Amino acid sequence: MQCLRKHLLFDKSYFIYINQDSIDIGESFQKIKYVIPMNLQTIIDWKVNQENQNLEAFAICWNGKWRYFYADQDVLLRVKEHMDRKVVYKSLDPFFTIMEKIEANQKSSILLVQRNENEQIFACKEMKKLKQYSQLLFQNEVEALKQLSHKNIVKLIEVYETDDQYQIVMQYLKGGSLNQCLKYCKLNNRELDVIIQQIMEGINYMHNNGFVHRDMKPDNIVFNDLGQFSQLKIIDFGITKKIEDLDKDKDMKFGTPGYMAPEIFDYKQQITEKVDIFACGAILYQMLTGQKLIAGNSSKQIMENNKNFILNTQILSKIKQSDYRILVQYMLEKDPQKRISASQVINYLNLMKITSNSGSQSIQMLTHHEPVQKLPNFKKLIDKQ
Repeated sequence: MQCLRKHLLFDKSYFIYINQDSIDIGESFQKIKYVIPMNLQTIIDWKVNQENQNLEAFAICWNGKWRYFYADQDVLLRVKEHMDRKVVYKSLDPFFTIMEKIEANQKSSILLVQRNENEQIFACKEMKKLKQYSQLLFQNEVEALKQLSHKNIVKLIEVYETDDQYQIVMQYLKGGSLNQCLKYCKLNNRELDVIIQQIMEGINYMHNNGFVHRDMKPDNIVFNDLGQFSQLKIIDFGITKKIEDLDKDKDMKFGTPGYMAPEIFDYKQQITEKVDIFACGAILYQMLTGQKLIAGNSSKQIMENNKNFILNTQILSKIKQSDYRILVQYMLEKDPQKRISASQVINYLNLMKITSNSGSQSIQMLTHHEPVQKLPNFKKLIDKQ
């Protein structure tokens, strides 16, 4: 593949070599002049023809100056496809138009953006550059999503960085969060089965690939479409960690009060991926009973109640379904070494399907062959909006 560097007097032709960890540019394979690492420290700018949206060139910052490389559309598309999700792009403008801001807080906001090329809609998470912490959240989220590809994990599209913000373009999920759903609905058994199965499949995939989410809660479980429980995604990977790196944050409390595992409050305990299982147990309890496992009148009180939480028969008795009562007990086990794993939860759920006498279709059939649509309870949420 060839590209062109334009100069005042004479243009210079180069070859582009695409490698797994870099893109190399030079007169030949033996004479490489530019090496572009495929990591989040690399920032790429693009020139796009505004009339037909064709790519014209890409640029790298080399020795303090932006150097542009011009090439045919098909060459640039191959280069961009290799760069997507691996490097950071300089500006949204060449590729996306901001339509509206759909959510915002002091640290971040969610934008609705439209791809200029085909008018496809995506979500863009904007994070303000607030010292080193925001950079860490940005890098954690992107590094995790780059490596995780699963039907129950939100898909990363592209990554951008401006002077004052980080921007992560992801697939747009229209169905609202599980937290919104639980405010307006009481889940029936069919809906509950489909939801918890998908959550645990996503968590099991993460754990098998060496990641722990560390902030599982109903807000971070979002449905693809309104009225359909059969397709959901886990989102918000800002404090996600590699399992092998968990001990590095041993002195730091993480997660959301009400969903934090007991070992997070005990400096003597080793932190493992089992923190996600406890949080999912709290989520499952909330779905089953309509009540939060750990509550309080203020964030401080919830944190204190979380720290002192002890599972007892009175709490478990609020779960009417005996099979689920036993599963929640396994998931909320105080000792992480005795706590059930994600794969064991899935095995238990599958066993529940086999031994069920209800005669209903299995979750597997519902999830993969017959999408759940227009479920009556969820209609309340649609009407509310």
